[in-house]
Amino acid sequence: MKKDKHGINSKGQKRGDAYMPSIPIKKIAPEKALSILKKAGYDIDAEQSEEVMEFLYIIVKLTLKEFFTSD
Repeated sequence: MKKDKHGINSKGQKRGDAYMPSIPIKKIAPEKALSILKKAGYDIDAEQSEEVMEFLYIIVKLTLKEFFTSD
């Protein structure tokens, strides 16, 4: 698929849009994430649990990109 010099392909999508599937990702509330992680035996605070969840969301997005895009 050809892209112009501004990163827009022939379908009018920007470069980043072409690679991310439009599958909604349900976010877990920070309090729930903290509860789940503590129950699993992790001794972390609320800020650390939010960082863990942000990392996991990145992993999910990369996984979706890998399995649901045709590039």
